[in-house]
Amino acid sequence: MPDEPVEPEEPERTRPPDGGGAGTPNDTDQSIFGHTDSFYAVPELNRDAPRDPLALRWISKGELAIAMVLFAIVFIGVMYQVLGRYVPQAAWIGAGEAALLSMIALTFITTGYLVGRNGHIVLEIFDGLLAGTKLFVALRVVSAVIMVLICLALSYEAVIKIDSEWARASAAMRIPQGAIYVFALIGFVSGALNSAWKIPYANRPERKLELGEMDV
Repeated sequence: MPDEPVEPEEPERTRPPDGGGAGTPNDTDQSIFGHTDSFYAVPELNRDAPRDPLALRWISKGELAIAMVLFAIVFIGVMYQVLGRYVPQAAWIGAGEAALLSMIALTFITTGYLVGRNGHIVLEIFDGLLAGTKLFVALRVVSAVIMVLICLALSYEAVIKIDSEWARASAAMRIPQGAIYVFALIGFVSGALNSAWKIPYANRPERKLELGEMDV
């Protein structure tokens, strides 16, 4: 009885030493393509940045909670104004005033949070030229010191405005005008604290604004 033909064995495929190419047939975690960042593969955004102290984290949570309430008032106020366009009987001048004042307060209250996470507007003219040098660290220290001084000066002005504008009331809702500057005082004091916190860590990566952090 003649022997049955024997099929030649397929040579085992191995991964090239450079990390590319396909692995073994049962190796499902390898790819013939190069590395591609994905939602699960990208390193954590602020992994190398210094962690904020507990006090600043609680201040940031409080600022975000207030900001969410103010944003809701802005949204509701604007929508109520739209309703008043189609239903004149429902029109109320206070809706527009509440939305306007809330928008101003929202801008002030988020100052410290944005300053602490580079979410404010900056001009990075020399950052690329000095990156990786001691001059870059010095630049960050000088920038943080200037930001502290500016925030303290604006905090002082906010205190003055609170005292001088509290007696004045808004036209529709009779809200003291000085109340708006309370939000400014909180925001600028927070901005000074966040800027001061950056000074000892000028040689470390700065914390970046992460939208996921805004979920309170």
